[in-house]
Amino acid sequence: MRGELTRGKLAVALAAGAVAFGAAAWLLLGPAWFIAGVLAGLLVGAFVLAGIYTPATTDAAAPLGHDRPGGAIAQLYHEMSNWRVLARIWPGQFRDALANRLIIQSGALQAVHRDEEALRTAGEAVAIYQDLAASRPGKYGPDLAGALDHQSRLLAADDRPADALAAMQVAVRLYRNLAAAEPAKYLPVLAECLTCEADWLADLELPADALAAVHEATDICQDKLPWQQVPPCAVRAMLLEGELLCGQDRHREAARLLAKGWLLASGQEDMLRDAALAIRAAYRADPGHFCAVWQAETGAEPPDWLST
Repeated sequence: MRGELTRGKLAVALAAGAVAFGAAAWLLLGPAWFIAGVLAGLLVGAFVLAGIYTPATTDAAAPLGHDRPGGAIAQLYHEMSNWRVLARIWPGQFRDALANRLIIQSGALQAVHRDEEALRTAGEAVAIYQDLAASRPGKYGPDLAGALDHQSRLLAADDRPADALAAMQVAVRLYRNLAAAEPAKYLPVLAECLTCEADWLADLELPADALAAVHEATDICQDKLPWQQVPPCAVRAMLLEGELLCGQDRHREAARLLAKGWLLASGQEDMLRDAALAIRAAYRADPGHFCAVWQAETGAEPPDWLST
């Protein structure tokens, strides 16, 4: 998120305050008072912004980075009224900064399991970024995509998969466009979002759509990124695509993905347990082909429990 209180924004805010005070002095007291009004505006603006700049320049995300979400919540609690005032007075300069702080606040609230507040706060940030991106998509498109991604995960945690899917699908479209221009930066996060989208499509019993989404994710992870940049979702994407292919009786296609995913998921017991049913189905459909693929991908024999 890029909405920060920069020197440029401070300068614009001070200039706007000075001009407003100068104009008011001109209209109320006469042209001779214009300079006095400008100076008064600068002084008042400096006092107002000084009260905001000091806490705002302390990164509220730092407590989160050190496992201190409570510290971030406390800091932002005192800041948010000031940010709202600035965003209301100078929306062109400070609405993005307000939305940035709302996303940080939402993440902190989520970390302390205040999920309803976190979701409400994220929704406010999304609404701001939607307005900003409507007029300046190049600047605010990445911020909107990130906010929608965050919101969609909160919606999924609140057991609202349809709403989560709708938000994530918009984020995916935005990230797909961003990745076309900057693949190294945005392909990993696009793969993460596609994997989430596929999970929720599967939960909503839309397996064909889920397969299309997760296939795009695995294609990114396997063919479009160097291994150093492969995101953590790669394991889940491969196993999920294998499971969905088995659901369509495409067991030979599923075998390689399941073997590769199983190898990469070593130690992740939940993922391995969820994939076991599909692995057994792929093995039973064509044991010879499955064993050959498993050995090629893992360098080992298939698990003993497959033949029992």
